[in-house]
Amino acid sequence: MRFFVPEWDDAVDARYDFIHDELSTLNKKERDRHFIWDIFDYETTPIDGVLVSREQIEGSQKKFDRITGHGVYNDPQLTIPEWLPTISDCGAWGYKSLPFPRYGNGDMLEFYESLGVTVGVTIDHLVLGSGKEEGRLYLDKRAFGDDFTQEELPDRLTDKVDIMVDEWPNEWPDIVARYDATICGINTVEKFTEDDFSGTVSEILDRMDFDSRAVYREDDKQVRYDITLENALEIKELYDDDEWSFRLMAAFQGWDPESYTKALSEILDMGYQYVGVGGVAGSQLAQVEEIVKEVGNNIATFEAETQTRIDTHVFGFAKSDGFDTIGRSRVSSIDSASMLRAAWTGGKNYHLTSGERYDAVRVRYASSRDDFETAIRKSLHGQEVLRTLRAYGNGESVVATLKQWSDEKEQILPELETYLRKNRHRSQFDLRRLRDVTEAFRADFEYGYELQANYSDDLRKKIIKLLRKDGEEDPIDFDEYRQLIHSAEEIDTEFPRNIDRIIQLESESGEVGTFKQMWVVLEDYAQSDEINDADLLEDYRRTLRARPWERCDCPICAEHGIEVAIFRGNNRNRRRGFHNTYRFYEDFKRELPKILVVTDADSSFINHRFIENYLNEKRPEFWASAYDLPVAEIGVIDANGIYEWWDQTPARVSLEPDRLIDQLIKQVGRYDLILYHGRLDTDHDSIKPIDDPKEIRDIVLGRLGYDSDFMPKTDVQIQLGEY
Repeated sequence: MRFFVPEWDDAVDARYDFIHDELSTLNKKERDRHFIWDIFDYETTPIDGVLVSREQIEGSQKKFDRITGHGVYNDPQLTIPEWLPTISDCGAWGYKSLPFPRYGNGDMLEFYESLGVTVGVTIDHLVLGSGKEEGRLYLDKRAFGDDFTQEELPDRLTDKVDIMVDEWPNEWPDIVARYDATICGINTVEKFTEDDFSGTVSEILDRMDFDSRAVYREDDKQVRYDITLENALEIKELYDDDEWSFRLMAAFQGWDPESYTKALSEILDMGYQYVGVGGVAGSQLAQVEEIVKEVGNNIATFEAETQTRIDTHVFGFAKSDGFDTIGRSRVSSIDSASMLRAAWTGGKNYHLTSGERYDAVRVRYASSRDDFETAIRKSLHGQEVLRTLRAYGNGESVVATLKQWSDEKEQILPELETYLRKNRHRSQFDLRRLRDVTEAFRADFEYGYELQANYSDDLRKKIIKLLRKDGEEDPIDFDEYRQLIHSAEEIDTEFPRNIDRIIQLESESGEVGTFKQMWVVLEDYAQSDEINDADLLEDYRRTLRARPWERCDCPICAEHGIEVAIFRGNNRNRRRGFHNTYRFYEDFKRELPKILVVTDADSSFINHRFIENYLNEKRPEFWASAYDLPVAEIGVIDANGIYEWWDQTPARVSLEPDRLIDQLIKQVGRYDLILYHGRLDTDHDSIKPIDDPKEIRDIVLGRLGYDSDFMPKTDVQIQLGEY
């Protein structure tokens, strides 16, 4: 089974300066950006693939042009390694407020081909529930204006009808004309007026039925359901009529187990061998489990009748409590970014296991709402906390750390004044872009990094703006600089705030870097007027007492230690998200071990179009034992690599023994168990040779802890709720 992570531009600065909270370079193009697959090595990367959604890529035209131009594996910024499979979908969540998907089937096939992904997904439309008695009304956002706004829609309408407002595309795909031709081929969008929404609800809805700016449906979920299936049929016909480099997956939707299995039956009849359960992201575990169980049981029946294998993907699902269900239901892959996003979207954002989670300590940046003095005070107070936390994390003296900090910062402001008097008219400060001037200043001024870290980015920006305005021929009054520096100097005298108390504690205990000494600083910080985080202190106490970063073996915690347990900016928070993903993946592998089952190719390999044909004809006993196995991945191996059961056969085959064994050994780092049915001997601990293919089933089920009747039983019919 494979775990995919959605690609949402989740990258960090590889050379981020944690001490000064500075990016390695202010020019994003020049920054060495690391994704999760860059931080971990081949063996420990805590994902099995990447999900790339069109909606997400189209959020930036530059990104869209770049990735469709280079492809996902050759894109200079994305850097996905070729050994990681990729799935691409349309991103249905992004257009859930539209009456129809914004993409056409032929267009999506071309898009997937341009990306060079492993798998492309059919166009689905999220089945959304509605609690309103009169159904759902879609309105084109472009039709609202100053004369009539969305807020002016009458209550008698909004009380009875679910209203969805979004900006409609200029052109709809061809399928839309079959559902509502009135909205197609519209060149201009007239604005709504009060008269358009006059009269009774029935009168308004009757009027909207013939309005090019509106789509009304009494049973919207059924229409969305039908659109999803119609797209699956149409795109399959287009796919089968041509040669494409990717595998096609059919996404299907529903609102309860029965509707999901009805849709499944239709797409299996269309000939799909990879199906995707959509629309369950955010639903309760019990709801998802019932759907997955029902889907799994129906697929098992289909496989038994056809002697073929069906792969199943569950979109947006990665709940560790559901591992047993998805394993027994023979799910092949899942995707989720929830453990990554959890690092910055709420509490319990540092994960060790599903049952052991902690709150990262929030050390806040000054915000745009803060006045100048508050920004400086927040920055200084934050530096006192950060340095104290590092001392605690490293078991070092908090007193010595704060004294060293005090000595260092005493030099910054006097040196800044000296530097400005001498250099304020230099040509490097006359550059057009603020970013370039900032880069020049922080590189040239000896304490350019320290200035921002201690006295706020606000102070440095104000200095930079003055430098840009200050010219030798038209100089500004130096008092403008001096006033800024003087404000910082006045606040600077308040810090460090707690050193006398910590000196006393160190003297009394004879120990350094203790929890009690650190807590004096953190408690004072959290309770201060400008921070006001006193309600989080008990959660912080639990985290810092437990020291979870010392019990994690991921490279992020090993390199950065307590920094991972600090909630502060992208470069800490996303790294913590990568750490969370690693911890999730360790649980995932423990409950659902990575198992690879392969058999040898022979000289007839290239005479078969598909791997499945080869297995059926040349390795029938192997295929009969392996085709419906849960969790395991099935394939054929030769000296050039491993070919999955669903793929086309390669143009050439190599049976060179040493290279074939090397290919097997290469997989060891990614799998917990490799079952090899073939002619060659290997004594590697993680590779188990299989002479009799009938043994395969018992070995795999035994490794998973399943009996022969492992399929989960369905309980009750549960309807999905609103998202």
